[in-house]
Amino acid sequence: MYIFMLPNCDIEWCRSKLRQTGCTSLSPMASSKAFQIKLVVFVGLLLVSKFKGMEENMMSENSYSYTDKTLTFPAPQIKYDVFVSFRGTDIRQGLLSHLIKAFHLKQVFAFVDDKLERGDDISDALFGAIEKSLISLIIFSQDYVSSRWCLEELVKIVECREKDGQTVIPVFYKVDPSDVRYQKGTFANVFAEHEERYDMIKVQNWRTALKNSADLSGFHSTNFRNDAQLVDQIVDFISSRLNDMHQVKSKGLVGIHKPIAQLESLMLKESEGVRVIGIWGLGGIGKTTIAEEVYNRMCAEFESCCFLANVRKESERDGIMSLKKKLFSTLLNEQNLRIDLPKGLPDYVEKRLGRMKVLIVLDDVNDSDQLETLIGARDWFGLGSRIIITTRDKQVLVGEAEEIYQVEALDCDESLELFILNAFKQNQFEMEYCELSRRVVKYAKGIPLVVKVLAQLLRGKRKDIWESQLEKLKRMPNKKVLDIMRLSYDDLDRQEQQIFLDIACFFNGLKLKLEYINVLLKDQDYAVAAGMERLKDKALIIISEHNIVSMHDIIQEMAWEIIKDGSAEYPGNQLRLWDSHDIYQGSEAIRSISFNFSAIKDLQLSQEVFAKMSKLRFLNFYSNISQEAMYSSDGLPSSWNKGLCLPQGLDSLSNEVRYLSWMHYPLDSLPTNFSAENLVILDLSFNRMEKLWCGVKNLANLRILRLYNSLHLTMLPDLSKARNLEILVIRKSFSFLYVHPSVFCLNKLEILDLGGCVSLRQLRSYIHLSSLRSLSLVGCVRLQDFSVTSENLEGLNLELTGIQQLPTSFGRQSKLETLHLGLSDIQSIPETIKNLTRFKYLSIRYCWNLRDLPELPPSLEYLDATGCTSLKTVLFPSSAALQLKENRKSILFWNCLKLDQHSLGAIELNARINLMKFAYQHLSSLTHDYYKDNDNEAIYVYPGSNVPKWLEYRTSHDYVNVDISSSAAPHSPSLGFIFCFIVPRILSDGFAFRFTISIAEVEGNNVKFYLEKPLEKIVSDHVFLVYDHRLTHFLNSRSNVEVQQRLKIKVAAVTQTGKSDYVPVKLKGFGISPIKASEYQNFIQKMELVDKRTKRAGSLTLVGNTSLERFCFQDQKTYFDFIQEINYVDGCWKFKHHQFTNYSYRYFI
Repeated sequence: MYIFMLPNCDIEWCRSKLRQTGCTSLSPMASSKAFQIKLVVFVGLLLVSKFKGMEENMMSENSYSYTDKTLTFPAPQIKYDVFVSFRGTDIRQGLLSHLIKAFHLKQVFAFVDDKLERGDDISDALFGAIEKSLISLIIFSQDYVSSRWCLEELVKIVECREKDGQTVIPVFYKVDPSDVRYQKGTFANVFAEHEERYDMIKVQNWRTALKNSADLSGFHSTNFRNDAQLVDQIVDFISSRLNDMHQVKSKGLVGIHKPIAQLESLMLKESEGVRVIGIWGLGGIGKTTIAEEVYNRMCAEFESCCFLANVRKESERDGIMSLKKKLFSTLLNEQNLRIDLPKGLPDYVEKRLGRMKVLIVLDDVNDSDQLETLIGARDWFGLGSRIIITTRDKQVLVGEAEEIYQVEALDCDESLELFILNAFKQNQFEMEYCELSRRVVKYAKGIPLVVKVLAQLLRGKRKDIWESQLEKLKRMPNKKVLDIMRLSYDDLDRQEQQIFLDIACFFNGLKLKLEYINVLLKDQDYAVAAGMERLKDKALIIISEHNIVSMHDIIQEMAWEIIKDGSAEYPGNQLRLWDSHDIYQGSEAIRSISFNFSAIKDLQLSQEVFAKMSKLRFLNFYSNISQEAMYSSDGLPSSWNKGLCLPQGLDSLSNEVRYLSWMHYPLDSLPTNFSAENLVILDLSFNRMEKLWCGVKNLANLRILRLYNSLHLTMLPDLSKARNLEILVIRKSFSFLYVHPSVFCLNKLEILDLGGCVSLRQLRSYIHLSSLRSLSLVGCVRLQDFSVTSENLEGLNLELTGIQQLPTSFGRQSKLETLHLGLSDIQSIPETIKNLTRFKYLSIRYCWNLRDLPELPPSLEYLDATGCTSLKTVLFPSSAALQLKENRKSILFWNCLKLDQHSLGAIELNARINLMKFAYQHLSSLTHDYYKDNDNEAIYVYPGSNVPKWLEYRTSHDYVNVDISSSAAPHSPSLGFIFCFIVPRILSDGFAFRFTISIAEVEGNNVKFYLEKPLEKIVSDHVFLVYDHRLTHFLNSRSNVEVQQRLKIKVAAVTQTGKSDYVPVKLKGFGISPIKASEYQNFIQKMELVDKRTKRAGSLTLVGNTSLERFCFQDQKTYFDFIQEINYVDGCWKFKHHQFTNYSYRYFI
């Protein structure tokens, strides 16, 4: 959350802004300085929310963004036809030399490592060559896996195959493929040595890459008489594959390499069984195109092939038996083949076919009965046969296909490239068409068919014709596209079609979960769950990983056209309305209304319109204007945006309504005769109501009640009969005073949001809420009396409240994960917080009255104590063993200048423990795809002017020389790097620091990372400690290739100001500490020693060979500082810097 501290802000101005938003009275406590500050901050938050709303709207309008502003699309930077990965002089001088000669004769440009230019970074050059190659040829020999670099090459090759669809061809040269695949024989011995030298995750990555690459179809040297024959076969195959790739490019196919590679992987060419692969997706998404390319590439590897196109259409026209005869006549190359059996084959056909390895593609299958007739039993076909089925209906493939590949839409760059290729027949075009092309691609949303149809429609046309066609698309989608899309709709039964139309015309875009839509559509005539599953299988709806139901825009437009076509002759019978022009005439038949009135200043309806709609079930009047434009200067809705007006009032509303969302509801309350018994979701945000209704209503079906920005609402009615209510939101209802006690009796209530209810003074329940998971009271600035508990509470937000103490029962909330107390009047935090085993996030920022922070649970990951100006004491677990159980990721003590020395020392020690542990845990995951890991950073910030002494390298300059000799050896383990920066006092406002880490004398190689800073000034020096996985990966990658044994590591820092400018910052200190696994283990031993000794008296006796020395210490920190002076070497504890350097001590007393 952003916090604006408004400069030179008058309290009366704050009062006026609160009055404008509906808060008409201020209590005497408003005279206090703390309350004045809180009002300023709260109004600032209101303004930020408005600006943020505007920004989000702007982002949503331009959400389909592009990375290439010039709209030029060069092909991928392919430099080589083939990358050859091999190991050993014998391979180089033997097989490889013949391959290179043959490649040259065939004009195949191959990369071999002797092409590296002098001075190249070996790893970067090799990996770059792999990325710039169309094909990778891997020659597996006896010595291949003994090379670390070969294995790293292999990992990169497999990565390029998975990411970019690169073709990978293995050659098993005098080795058994199964030995490679499963690391058996001599390979097992080599990997045993690897496991001793390298971390287990790196070795496992190598094993996985070997398995994945050895599973691919390739060449086995034992199958050839001599090397010459093997070389001929390899070169011929690569030449053929390169030719296929050229044809793909010449056909204008875009974004196809990755799906082809994934499909080829699913084919499992080495498997001898008959295998069926399904290709599933939306109409026009590219299923047939992908199947054709796979068929063309693989056909030569089979004894017979058949591509049966348009199975749906052909079977409807000529019958399924005609298709069956065509299929088997093609496979057996026999024109007069007679087949009369729908469910079987003649014996002589089955015998012949059973000896053949065949490839079959059945395109656009829409019924499982078609599969039963065409491909029947698997034993019809010979070993190694492959069958590919494309379909829009996933259910057709269930029980038939071993694997189902779902075709995804093109991304925006691919879509634009495809459009340009078809609209202009070149890779560049006049910039005047730039924005128009963006609009076309945004409309197509990644469906190749739509992109190509529109490109062909606009090709060669003037700019004004483009504009006209785009305007037409808003009203009437392209007929060719709709005809293809509609095939999926026509396959649905009547009930499924009705569910589909309900979603398209009403629910799409509401971001509702599947469970709510099932309840809303529940009907004695509808099998809703089965219907929704059917729509998902037909790719007509999308159900996200969070169970949100949505639909592609093109599919929605198709549904609108279906309804328009069906009601063209009888418009009064239209069941579903989404156009304001259709609403004026009410009709009994109307089922749903969804209308955006933000573009209309004043829409007036008579109450008779709704009186006629007795069957209305779903009603949604909404506006997409920003919050900033919601109100005029007097705090009332803007005159041009009064929404839908009812001059005569509203006497009735259909009791069948299940979903009622009416933004800017214009009346004081809902109609008195509205029963609400069927309501599932009620959303009356930005209303003018003074009360919802009178009395107690039967709300047994109500799941969600949202009353956001109810300016005049002071309390809720009795909700005791809303026994299924799950979500209650009354956010920013500034006059709201009182929560009805019935709310605390709702046993299914999970989310209660009262944020911004500035008039609310008390929230107290004597009933333990069993189901509540989230409670937000942020911005309830007058709230002081608070006592609500729930054993299932996961999130509690009390920011910007007047609460001084948490309830005594706070410790009972065992499932609590997040607690926000920022800008509140909290004075203390219960010690029982350390018992919350799931607790992860605590924000106490700007809690000016908080003086002590108790011990927090080991599960805590994030702590923000920024601006706690009274904080003096911070407690940590008394033993190192307990601190080693922690998993801290972000600990911030910005501007906590009253922290005592003991607390600062404890924070430093805790930072060391957690950062070293974090670094150690990440040492095993220093792979090429480190950037995919979202959990790659741990940071600590606290007041201080010195780099902690435990960091090995410390300086006041902007660079430091680090010895990397221990990690530069070929088989040395990786290092972790902990960084420290002393951030100076900064009196200007700003948002973040940016740090740039580079290596001297290495141009263009650096890593940037950011640290959020307080928006206000930083009043003193601060210590910033960080472990960043990207930095560690960067430095390790350099240590592997640099000749020198030391790296000169430089840092540059800037701060981003409120104007988004970057201003240089001179750091007061810089430190680095390399961390090895052995050092971490040594550190753990020392910490265990600390634990043992601190349990005894405050002294320590060292017994040596000839002496007895006694040392005293005051606490854990000073004892730990003493322990840092010794190392355990050869059974003895030896001092590093102490005056007794020459002594060795056998044990402690």
